[in-house]
Amino acid sequence: MNTGQTILTIIAIVFLGTNVVSVNRTFMQHGIILQQTEIGLFATSLATSLIEEAQGKAFDKNSLEGLLQVTSDCTPVDSLGPEFGEKREDYNDFDDYNKLKDTVRIKDVDTFYRWATVSYVDSMSPNVSTSYRTFSKRLTVYVKGLASQDTIRMSYLFSYWSFR
Repeated sequence: MNTGQTILTIIAIVFLGTNVVSVNRTFMQHGIILQQTEIGLFATSLATSLIEEAQGKAFDKNSLEGLLQVTSDCTPVDSLGPEFGEKREDYNDFDDYNKLKDTVRIKDVDTFYRWATVSYVDSMSPNVSTSYRTFSKRLTVYVKGLASQDTIRMSYLFSYWSFR
């Protein structure tokens, strides 16, 4: 083998090595993207399940026994949340989910931290919480995976209507 062939062989080995490193880096990035996607899907599912759970509850604890006639019949803003001693399995109205915090561990995926807030909103601007009672409440659920880069935030608007 002469000098020209040796140089060409060295150049070919360098190109092959660079290509192998590049392919390996691409596979690693692909794996990270797949993991983040899986975590995001689980986080979205956890947020959705909490919203669906809250949807099945009464609008307000005062609406359990009768119709709410005026907004002052609703729970005061500073009292949103579970009643004293009420556990999650006993939640019976939408605003019981205010200040909820829990941790969900999914084996071989991640540990997720989930928290929620409930606030009154004006129906004309449902993205803005009000300091007064209305016939509309917004539940906002946050989910953060321990290995995740992002926090999932989902909201649900629940309005009180009665037909006579």
